[in-house]
Amino acid sequence: MAAPIHNVFVASEIGLLKGVSVPKSRWENINTIEEAKKENEISALCWGNDDQTTMCLGLKCQKVKTYDTNKKEFLEEKDFHIDEGRLRELLKVEGNFVTASSTGVVRLWKDVEDFTEIQAGKDLYCMTQNHAMPHVLATGGKENELKIWNLEAPEKPTFQAKNVKNDWLNLRVPVWVIQTRFLPQSEKLVTTTGHHQIRVYDPKAQRRPVLDFPYDEYPITALSTWGNQDNKVIVGNTHGQMALIDLRKGAMVQQYKGFAGGIRCIQCHESQPLVASCGLDRFLRVHDLETRELLHKVYLKSKLNCLLFSRKWESEEKKDIGNVDKVSNMVGNEEEGVEFEEEDENMWEKMEVVQTRTKRKGELLEDDISELKRKKTQGKKNKSIEKIAKKEKKKQRS
Repeated sequence: MAAPIHNVFVASEIGLLKGVSVPKSRWENINTIEEAKKENEISALCWGNDDQTTMCLGLKCQKVKTYDTNKKEFLEEKDFHIDEGRLRELLKVEGNFVTASSTGVVRLWKDVEDFTEIQAGKDLYCMTQNHAMPHVLATGGKENELKIWNLEAPEKPTFQAKNVKNDWLNLRVPVWVIQTRFLPQSEKLVTTTGHHQIRVYDPKAQRRPVLDFPYDEYPITALSTWGNQDNKVIVGNTHGQMALIDLRKGAMVQQYKGFAGGIRCIQCHESQPLVASCGLDRFLRVHDLETRELLHKVYLKSKLNCLLFSRKWESEEKKDIGNVDKVSNMVGNEEEGVEFEEEDENMWEKMEVVQTRTKRKGELLEDDISELKRKKTQGKKNKSIEKIAKKEKKKQRS
């Protein structure tokens, strides 16, 4: 039996990496753990090359493992421990790792001792790469405004966002950038915040967001762009709400249902209109972006942190073709069971048909009449027994 093709790779809180064959609803644990420890939590995933034949896992303790998806084995493990912070994000830039710690230290590792360091600010939550310009990164966090960096000139950011104006009470709006993405074929960025805001920044225009609007009432923890569309994104929050957002209108276009817990990661397929999501309810879900239909739902037993959507995708047609053997076996078994079916039909034909009719109001059927006669006879017997008993009592008294 051929090994299953893993369409989605999902990482869990306890350190397990799971490979899922989504059309077949099958999954397996790629690695094993002796003991569930917090430091072994997989907090980031990224592809090791453009062919998607290698995958990199970033652990909370700032260790990085490389997995070969073809050979189905781990190749190496590196320790990029910087400080006591947790690993937030992991990238691969021209064959070199880029790590981001929650303390705000971002490093491009050419070697364990040869690296380029960026101080991106305390309480860092996110780091993303501009795929059109691989050396350009964006970072943000809690009370840590959005910044754009160039790894070739890491001394200072090329762009630093400015907080929005005070609210209607003239109070400062708190900053909490949880996710950020570069819009396709553009230098613009979209960010989501812990205060349920979606913002679009244009570094060429101004430092403040060019678009700022709320979505629902909970922190938006997951964000993904959709293919080459620069005006639509998919977001998910801690309340299990996932929606398609139109950035031109600044409003929700459609909402995807079926969630039972906070969403931690969303990713769209490269070529298919599909979106995969995972989170605290331990399910991997795949929705159709256009019809909003929940196509697949796979229970993975652990709380899930992040995922990678492979460009490999087995269509439902292949799945149906794979069931041809089962259908042929069923046809072969039908011939063996013909004799039994004929015997059953003969038995049913010999049985008498019991006809019944609906009783009208006030009408007595035969069963009712016989029951009344039985009760009447029983009543007469009881009266005669009582008379005999009374006569016996009188004789005893006399």
